[in-house]
Amino acid sequence: KPANGREEPLNHVEAERQRREKLNQKFYALRAVVPNVSKMDKASLLGDAISYINELKSKLQSADSEKEEMQSQLEALKKNLSSKAPPPHDQDLKISNHSGDKLIDLEIEVKIIGWDAMIQIQCSKKNHPAAKLMAALKELDLDVHHASVSVVKDLMIQQANVKMGNRFFTQEQLKSALTTKLGDAR
Repeated sequence: KPANGREEPLNHVEAERQRREKLNQKFYALRAVVPNVSKMDKASLLGDAISYINELKSKLQSADSEKEEMQSQLEALKKNLSSKAPPPHDQDLKISNHSGDKLIDLEIEVKIIGWDAMIQIQCSKKNHPAAKLMAALKELDLDVHHASVSVVKDLMIQQANVKMGNRFFTQEQLKSALTTKLGDAR
């Protein structure tokens, strides 16, 4: 045994066989973690691994830039909320998504438990949104068991617990119906 603790191969042929075996084990491990391997040869596997790593890098960069953008928006919102002066009436909150900037003035959350639904809506307090919500719930044949309205500056938060009447809604169906009815009412 040499000083480094490894077994000395019997000859160069045996050493080459062991080296190739180790290399093949590494390729098997690489093949296991790379999705969508186009061909089974080693060159294609390396090419697919490189493109997969580049794809992961670009996703990481886009996630980092999105995180930085959201942090800057959060800081701007914190400064806006901490200042004593109310924001101008024509200023809306901007939330960025992949398709560009969009003005968001209606946010709806729906949770369904059996025939009961919990609804939370955040929107601008302009144009009597609480009355419009109650009218929309009535049109959808939903019985209101509890409702509350809170206002912070120009933001209105509405919560309603309702029971479904003759028609059963999924979360997506109810959210879509409310978005349509409340969006049309603006």
